[in-house]
Amino acid sequence: MKNETLSQLTQRGKNLFEKLAKAYAYNGIDFVMTDIVPQRGGILSEAVDNGATAYIAGGQAGQQFFSNIPQYAPDFDTFTTRSNDAVGQIVECLPQNLLKDKVGLFLYLPMGDRLWSKALTQRTGSRIVATNEQNFRSYFEEKTNLSDILKAAGLGKHVIPSEVIRHNQPLSAEQAANLYEQYVSQDGKIVVQYCGDGCTEKGGGYSTRVIDSFEEFVSVCAEPRDSYMKVAKFISGCNSNLSICAGNLVPAPDMLGAVKNNLTEDESRYSGSTIYSLLHRARQMGINEDNVIVSVQPGTLKVVGAPQLTSISTNGVGNQLNYNYQPEILDSIYNLGERLGTLMALCGKVGLCGADLIITKEGEIFVNEINDRQQGPTESAGLNNEAHGLPALHRTAFILNFADLKNPEVSSYLGQVGARAREIYDTALTIPSPFYIKFISKYSGYAKQDVKAGNYALTQNEFGEWQWKLGQEVSVGEGSPVVDLTTGSTVVNLGSVSINKGDYFPKENQLLRINGVSMPGSMPFSINEDGKSVLSPDWVAPIEALYECVLAKEEVKETVIEDATEVEPTTESAEVNTQEDTVQPVYEADRLDYIAQIAKIINRHTENSAATQATEDVQ
Repeated sequence: MKNETLSQLTQRGKNLFEKLAKAYAYNGIDFVMTDIVPQRGGILSEAVDNGATAYIAGGQAGQQFFSNIPQYAPDFDTFTTRSNDAVGQIVECLPQNLLKDKVGLFLYLPMGDRLWSKALTQRTGSRIVATNEQNFRSYFEEKTNLSDILKAAGLGKHVIPSEVIRHNQPLSAEQAANLYEQYVSQDGKIVVQYCGDGCTEKGGGYSTRVIDSFEEFVSVCAEPRDSYMKVAKFISGCNSNLSICAGNLVPAPDMLGAVKNNLTEDESRYSGSTIYSLLHRARQMGINEDNVIVSVQPGTLKVVGAPQLTSISTNGVGNQLNYNYQPEILDSIYNLGERLGTLMALCGKVGLCGADLIITKEGEIFVNEINDRQQGPTESAGLNNEAHGLPALHRTAFILNFADLKNPEVSSYLGQVGARAREIYDTALTIPSPFYIKFISKYSGYAKQDVKAGNYALTQNEFGEWQWKLGQEVSVGEGSPVVDLTTGSTVVNLGSVSINKGDYFPKENQLLRINGVSMPGSMPFSINEDGKSVLSPDWVAPIEALYECVLAKEEVKETVIEDATEVEPTTESAEVNTQEDTVQPVYEADRLDYIAQIAKIINRHTENSAATQATEDVQ
């Protein structure tokens, strides 16, 4: 709308969301979330507050992450035991005849080839009339494809130098030596990632190994393995999460939301050329550069492997949102997100996605991986945006997936969010900066007390020791509390938590999140003199005090937990066609010409967005 402020646009989106929730209730449509990590269902709780009905299946027995949403769980903790086989057991937790005939399926972690929707329809008989489920994760998150995807998006300069060994045979010492010489960093480090055919990676860094010596690298290359192996140069720098919302304004013909593309059974999950099949089919669906929308959230300062919070060196432990890097880095992050989001939208992606970035001390930006899902900080950043009059990515994605895009009110709102994406990005860099710390069980143990979500006091006693007062919540009004450790007494929010006294938590299980808005001098994360992101020293003692308060260490020998983090496994190899040489681009132009065409489309889309914004600024 002409002369509409960003605050008014934001309110328009919230009003649409409220109408959407009421419309689902009026038309007898339940929202249902069947998921591995149901604590990511915050937006469903909002929908229920606005009149909708929702149910959750997943989690741990006895958990209820949202007081207004009934939650059902199997006899195992889905957060630590995740596999494609678990899908059916989680869906079966929903009581018979609980759901209405029509449902909207909301997911945080898609698994396999749309396994959630298949299990839900088969086991409950309900008809899915809207969903955010697609099966792109097994392609966009596959490490063998990363370089090809980035180059197709015109992002070749952000590719980490690497090579994929496309077989599962051990390498000779001579082969290992050649790879080491080509990819070793100046400080003697090299990265090995297991990927491709045969990889059943559990996520959270378990398939990535940072190797410190030539001897160790030769030994690793000689080990038996079931999958491909990717050898990459080790890039030293700070880490950043980039959140993106990508989609289109073409109404789906058979359900609510925007039209969605999916991988077909005969398209390889391990071939870079599959991207051209996706682009061609999406264009046949009516998706083009004139009707895709992309919105980018400023990159975070992410901390990985902080020993105070995890024993795994590649495990992410928290984020400082909307981090103010140098202006040229902020520009590069936006352009990277715009190009990647546009490519994914042109492939038929609808909803949230993002990337993990490494930013060197010299200001170079490399993409470590693509995430075809909601990023960890996405919802927190969105709520912070809305508190300061800016549209939220997660709400925009929800509307893209669950609203009626034939409604002019809906398409107008979404179009404006896309057209003003750079303005929203720049403004987000001027608002307060929230943070979250993932509080993870560094050791297996039992909960010492009940802990529920809320705001709690954190104080220092006369000896300078930090103490958490978890017995009584503190009122701080709307939004996250402002955390200032320098005063010796502050309030901190604990979220994503459902802990009862005596609950057992295996090693490396996320227990809760510590949330707040940081003040200068109290930021939980910082960049050290080597250019790496780390946990700030002032937060070490409060973290240790929380471990002492919440978790009693198990005395018996610990068992090794295969998986306990936030990222779902890649599709098992049995589900896909792994013969890369049988996959050819279906588009009539040859591959090099097609790359040039896609680059032109992305450039034109970016230029059109900038031109639209400039016209509106003049008006």
